Amino acid sequence: MTRRIHSLLLLACLLVLNTEIAPRAAAQSSEPVPTPFSTNVQTEWLHEVLPLAETFGDKQGEPAAWPGYRTNPQSRQRELIGYAFHSADVPPVEPGYSAPIDMLVGVDADFKLTGVKILDYEETYLRIKGDFLAQPDLLRQFRNKSISDEFQIDQDIDGIAGSTVSVFAIARGARNAARQIAEAYLDYDPGDPVREARGARTKELMSGSSWEEMLSSGMVQQLQIPLEDGNKLLLSFSYIGVPGLGDFWVGNEKYAMAERAASVYLGGHEIVLVAIGGSAADRFQYYQLQVVQENSDALNWFRRFTTDSYVPMGAAETGILAEQAALVGAIVLPQTVDVTQPFTLAYRHLNTTERFTIDIQLTGLALQLAQGEDVLSAAEIESILRAENSWLNQLIKDPSWGVTPWGDVAALLLILASAMTAFLRKSEQLRWITLTITVAYLGFFDGGFISVSHIVNTIKLGPAFLASGLPLLLFAAFTIVTTLLWGRIFCSSLCPFGAVQDFITRFGPKLWRRQVSQSVHDKAIYIKYLILVLIIGTAALAPQVSIFQYFEPFGTLFFVNGTLILWVILIAILAACFIVPRFYCRYACPLGAALGVVSLVSPLRIKRVPQCDVCIVCELACPTGAIRGEKIDFKECVRCDICEFKLIEQKGSCRHSMEHIIASTNTASSNTA
Repeated sequence: MTRRIHSLLLLACLLVLNTEIAPRAAAQSSEPVPTPFSTNVQTEWLHEVLPLAETFGDKQGEPAAWPGYRTNPQSRQRELIGYAFHSADVPPVEPGYSAPIDMLVGVDADFKLTGVKILDYEETYLRIKGDFLAQPDLLRQFRNKSISDEFQIDQDIDGIAGSTVSVFAIARGARNAARQIAEAYLDYDPGDPVREARGARTKELMSGSSWEEMLSSGMVQQLQIPLEDGNKLLLSFSYIGVPGLGDFWVGNEKYAMAERAASVYLGGHEIVLVAIGGSAADRFQYYQLQVVQENSDALNWFRRFTTDSYVPMGAAETGILAEQAALVGAIVLPQTVDVTQPFTLAYRHLNTTERFTIDIQLTGLALQLAQGEDVLSAAEIESILRAENSWLNQLIKDPSWGVTPWGDVAALLLILASAMTAFLRKSEQLRWITLTITVAYLGFFDGGFISVSHIVNTIKLGPAFLASGLPLLLFAAFTIVTTLLWGRIFCSSLCPFGAVQDFITRFGPKLWRRQVSQSVHDKAIYIKYLILVLIIGTAALAPQVSIFQYFEPFGTLFFVNGTLILWVILIAILAACFIVPRFYCRYACPLGAALGVVSLVSPLRIKRVPQCDVCIVCELACPTGAIRGEKIDFKECVRCDICEFKLIEQKGSCRHSMEHIIASTNTASSNTA
């Protein structure tokens, strides 16, 4: 009995421990959890994206973020290790395919992402593929990735087939927001051209002075400490609180170490160079350095520097310091020290009682920079920004669509060229080749076809949405321009679902086809315009509601994914296409309705000849029922070229002259009489 009680108590303890440990273990697991579809951030989510943090501060600052802390194993002091933030708090937010993607992101003091968690999103594929962004490999690849990397899809970031815009929004959104957070709180240098110019000018000004001139001007101040054995320690101090000065004295890499320490050290951010020379340089002890500032209520006693506030940088091997010192380091001053006012540095060698001090007073360029004065004129800054922000420079360096997938662009241009060549040359064989490529590539392989969802997203996100990818921009521009000029060329040769319907008409059993009465057809064609109004109205009045997927069955077909109702809709429409050619185009396609409205202003229409008045060959062959006698309802015409092929090949009355037709008609009338 006792053994059973012990076993039950042990089991209860294990259950309690599991309850406490499991959430933290899940948070630090490399496997991301499914999207919670909530922006109410939980504490365990913060641990997921910043797993080394033991505690988090309150959400604070601008932009808002949660600081993460841990206990330093050596000093036992609390130290900052990074920040977690909600992407929506760091504008501008990178738009996804349909709307911005809410993310929780972590960035550490080494300027690396520590985790990305998707909180909520409204992408189109969500209704077709389900929670398609909750893929372990997608989010895992962002861990330990430097925010200075390019984050280019298919180069240093793996994408998801058919979801390039969504992955781009996650990658660039996390990177850009993390850079802002790191710049605001961790002294990250994003490579600002003005900042780079300031650094170059500062180095240029510093390079004009010799060591002796720096000593005499106060740019460098020295403290000599004689030791009991006759050796001496010579400490040289100079302010390096801005990147230009740090780069001049120790170079970018070593200065970055000092900046990183300053960002982690919660006590302050101003940095002073310490060059260690003299015959006793190897006996220098950084923890014997102290600082005090008179007239300071918070620092009116000498405070020692510690491992958190002193950064060793190794031997003084390069630059002007190579001839003046043996070692080099940097001290991070307490936050209470005002470097624009005099302060005192002191050194007391180990096992001695005498404190050697030096009063530091910044002068000249160092004081100018510490006070925030600029080494560049307003005209110079304006010139730099003008060059940086020129449209050509922006297009080359950072186009609005991000990384250009040149392979996709080349393939799309080839398909567009093939479609236009077939249209302009009236080549039926080339058109069928183009249709085959359209179904295979734009439909099943790439999934980059234009749909009414692009209209919806343009309404929700503005015209800038169309510039979210170069292929999309090219495709949209081609569709708009050709529709304005010639009519619905897109519908005839570049719509994958339209091509599927043409294949059904060409190869499906002719016995299944039925003729729709003219009266029914004339009314039914307006259904698609009502659908278009419904979709656009919903997008404008209730952006959070999405209904277009119920009227665009090709998403289900080409992505081979969808709910039961979407599959039922697809099968029903495909079945109807066996009975009525281009059934979907005639009566249900909202994108075709939109392009039909635009085509009403098209000037380059189908040529008609007098023989059309007495011929019905093209009328019977028109797949959308757009022809009635000599008239064409141009908003319903998809520019399939069938009637133009027949005119070229003279398949109808057009093979006879009007004189012959009139004479034959008169003869027939006489015989009848």
